[in-house]
Amino acid sequence: MEHFKPVDTNPIDNIRKSYPLLSPTQKQIADLVLEQAETICFMRLEDVGKLLGVTNVTVIRFAKKLGYENFGTFKKDLQNYVQTKIVPLRVVKSEINNFRDAPADDFIRHAIQNEIDLMQATYNSISYDILLEAATLIKNAHKIFIVGTGLNEPIAQILLTRLRFLCLNAQILRDDNLTLIPHQLIHVASDDVFVIFSFPNYKEFAINVAKYVQETGCHTICITDKSTAPIACYAEKLLLCQTSSLIYYNSMTTPTSLVTILSGILAIQIQKDARLQEQLEHISSFFK
Repeated sequence: MEHFKPVDTNPIDNIRKSYPLLSPTQKQIADLVLEQAETICFMRLEDVGKLLGVTNVTVIRFAKKLGYENFGTFKKDLQNYVQTKIVPLRVVKSEINNFRDAPADDFIRHAIQNEIDLMQATYNSISYDILLEAATLIKNAHKIFIVGTGLNEPIAQILLTRLRFLCLNAQILRDDNLTLIPHQLIHVASDDVFVIFSFPNYKEFAINVAKYVQETGCHTICITDKSTAPIACYAEKLLLCQTSSLIYYNSMTTPTSLVTILSGILAIQIQKDARLQEQLEHISSFFK
């Protein structure tokens, strides 16, 4: 059996070169990787198998056929390729050329309508029940951990500000010093809630947090762009936001709006909590 060694080539080129030698099933896997590299590179072995309706062994054999030791080494190579080659080219869409010579008013009108459409599509697909359930999980949590890196970080910061204003115990988990993360999570309990934001380009830090949370049995609210996103399979409550803008691959309009909606629901729930209101009034009496 002939294998290609992934040396001096990226995994995508490696797949294309080896494609003629793949079995029909392996070609199905190859086609999926070529079409959805940004998602597949963060998926678990078993999830890739389920998505294609094949066994884990079949996926492993595919990776070995390409010259990799196992699926893990292939996935890591694919992650590196996506992060360094694909994602940097996908900040601004090619559609920008359609508006280069168009009147400014024309672009503004289309851009505004696109943002409205994203909001409409998002809220049409999210039930009121799941919004209420997510808000209730947050309200009843002993502690809320928020994860959002890169473009997601400002949204995480907005949520943190809202939650603290509502007297909830919340903090952001940051990826700037990974050696501190175990110390921050050492006392995590089953009644804690993790709110994880993850939009393209997906960051491995958010995915690793989601994996850990699932193992510990804590509650997880994942806010992402599609049900096949890497963190979606770890979500107890999954909230999907449409984020594809006219020019940029990610519009943060709908995630920001969703945070506002969630915090608004929380504010009403807390206002109805007589015990908490009594505590607030008692503390306030010392500072009048």
